[in-house]
Amino acid sequence: MSIISSIPVLLGDRGAELRADSGGLLLRRPHEEVRIPLAAVAQVHANGRVVAVELTAPAGTESTLYRIEGVSRASATVFAEAVNGSLPDRRADQDPVDGSTLVTVTPLNDADAGREADGEEAVGEEDAEPMQPAEFVIRCTLIAVGLGLVALAAGVVIAGDHVSRALAVLLLGGTGLPMGRLAVRMVSIVWNEWYLPRHGITMEAQPVLIHGRVSYGYTATDGRLRPAPDPDGRRGETYHVAYHPRHPARVVACKSLGAVFKWLPVTLVFVALTALIVWGTIALALPAFR
Repeated sequence: MSIISSIPVLLGDRGAELRADSGGLLLRRPHEEVRIPLAAVAQVHANGRVVAVELTAPAGTESTLYRIEGVSRASATVFAEAVNGSLPDRRADQDPVDGSTLVTVTPLNDADAGREADGEEAVGEEDAEPMQPAEFVIRCTLIAVGLGLVALAAGVVIAGDHVSRALAVLLLGGTGLPMGRLAVRMVSIVWNEWYLPRHGITMEAQPVLIHGRVSYGYTATDGRLRPAPDPDGRRGETYHVAYHPRHPARVVACKSLGAVFKWLPVTLVFVALTALIVWGTIALALPAFR
């Protein structure tokens, strides 16, 4: 597994992109492509959501900087550490070369907008992913709510009310459990699709071989190759994914804000229906305790 494949891709403002490849660093802007060999890099600086590539320069001259702004903080830190750790060793008594003379700048036109994936990697059988903390909390909460619902129905019977009221409480509350689970799921999807591209680690999904079929995957900082979510079933196009720094299996395909919030009204409807069912269940059970 190449070390380069685990270095994040930095997506910045106004369509800027900075990545590492076998030839060094590649900075893409809407109208130009800047290729920076590692021999020309003195150091990569990560400051919040800004990353600056400082080029080598002879003594007494000012270093050239290439900056990209608006990137994910987590991606910036990982990117800087990985690239700085890959820089070639330099002799202390040797005057550095002028890195700007090694940089190649290529103007781009509209025909250069698309990019093709350049290879396939095989993915073998992987161990099961550990359960996400959020998923564990949600499951425990649902179990607790389900037990509470059974206790509430039993309380209705013990309070002397008709069994029919207890059955109605169970039926209405039982309907709310899957509705609530779906509402939480939809909220988490919208949240992750907004949060991870801005605060997670962004990578380019690459063609890989998964169980004998060509799909897309990404390599996280832990060195493990994982399947990437497929946005809208598109094939033949490269795209970006973002994952959580501490939980690499929590990943989304990067989308525009419009695509992220397209389903927000539906999500709010499910949340409102869940709240209405909870209120109705409690309102149905309360008369038995009066």
